[in-house]
Amino acid sequence: MIVRLLTASALALGLAAAPLAAQAQAPADAFASDVNQVVRIKQGALKGTVKDGVAYTLGIPYAAPPVGDLRWKPPAPAPAWAGERDASRAGPRCQDVEDCLTLNVVRPANAKPGQKLPVMVWIHGGAFVIGTSMGAFGGDTEGTNFAKDGIVHVSLNYRLGRAGWFAHPALTGEGPTGNYGLMDQVAALKWVQANIARFGGDPKNVTIYGESAGGISVLYLMLAPDAKGLFAKAIGQSSFARHQPTPLKTAEAAGLKAAQAAGVQGEDAAAAAALRKLPLSAMPYTGGFIGRAGPILDGRYITTGIAQGFAAGRQAKIPLMLGGNSNEASLVRPQPAQLDAIPELQKAAILKTFDPANSGDKARIVNDVVTVQMITEPDRHAARLHTKAGHPAFLYYFSHVPADAGARKPYGAGHTDEIRYVFGAPTAPAKFTADDKALSDAIHGYWVNFARTGAPGTAGGVAWPRFGANEAQVEFRQGAVSVRERFLKDWRDAVEAGQSK
Repeated sequence: MIVRLLTASALALGLAAAPLAAQAQAPADAFASDVNQVVRIKQGALKGTVKDGVAYTLGIPYAAPPVGDLRWKPPAPAPAWAGERDASRAGPRCQDVEDCLTLNVVRPANAKPGQKLPVMVWIHGGAFVIGTSMGAFGGDTEGTNFAKDGIVHVSLNYRLGRAGWFAHPALTGEGPTGNYGLMDQVAALKWVQANIARFGGDPKNVTIYGESAGGISVLYLMLAPDAKGLFAKAIGQSSFARHQPTPLKTAEAAGLKAAQAAGVQGEDAAAAAALRKLPLSAMPYTGGFIGRAGPILDGRYITTGIAQGFAAGRQAKIPLMLGGNSNEASLVRPQPAQLDAIPELQKAAILKTFDPANSGDKARIVNDVVTVQMITEPDRHAARLHTKAGHPAFLYYFSHVPADAGARKPYGAGHTDEIRYVFGAPTAPAKFTADDKALSDAIHGYWVNFARTGAPGTAGGVAWPRFGANEAQVEFRQGAVSVRERFLKDWRDAVEAGQSK
């Protein structure tokens, strides 16, 4: 169908690597502090920093280093230490090293143990290959502004690439396999449940949220039996709500091929031991950036695709916010030639919806189509399923393009563009115009309200409606927040017909 044709064409062109790789940044530097602050948890004492009314406790290990014999194993219990551990810097990125399972807690400096403040847990994106807990993809994601609004904010690192999403027959027999990055996320959420009260947070009021690969992770966590009860609300930003996991046998075959290319033969315990002695660089990726790593249908942590799991009602029974941007196709850079490759009858249906004025602008048309197929329609579909199951859903559409970026963004707001508006973090306002700042304040306020109450409320001056029969969503557009209904209904129906086959 239409969706499959365009998706296959985009992947065949091997698009997308450069923008994500360029935006992945180094871990944030230590925060200059006015005073030191010590928090004591069961693992030991953590010496963080405080600045401008916000307390930073960074680089906290939530699991044992997954190295040596612990590579490709579920996360082991977190280490303890004597004395005060320096917690003034974020931990290393998992795209760089394997010993990286740390998280950060940023909170109001006056938060008291047991205060029961709302908690937000950020899961970063990066195609399951790159990214980091703080400072990636254009946003200062440590959560400073959330803390200023009374939120206890957590950001985490999880295993990436070969370390985090890898299957091999020699590993499958050992126990839970493949989705080590998702296992890390579950372990971090269990750490939050066990420890966040010491930072003033409420373990019964935890909101998980993430973007791109982080958004996909959020939706799989909603379906994962091991994550049940670990959070009370969820937000998926650009979360590819029709994502399909790789079948285990397919992932095993790919892992076997990579291992053999590195000189490791066999499928027994000796092969597993040999694999763990290899540097991960001995198994380089081939092909395009997207799809190198990611969720695997392992039968325990991931038992179904996202849409199938929601259709079966297996998702967590919690409030859910979903949304995406007006040019999500920027991630894969579709080419006008892809439109020409579509059979005439299907192309006619696309042009009727996406080019009613007969402009013939193939580049814009194909960007709009791919954006809808990847994010816009899957979000609506998931929201409809969640609502049908009796749970609150809220949908958004981010189309804001800064005035000085119009020429660079002719097709709308690109993948990741909303992140800095959500966080509105310390360095971002200096780069904002007055309209940018006002929109950031509105978006950030909706996220804060959702974390507090399970509903976005009226933070931007507009009451954000619950998704229902009119399929309303909030749009964040140039200089304003508005509500729109039944966007692209005809295209939605056409896509769903294709997706169901």
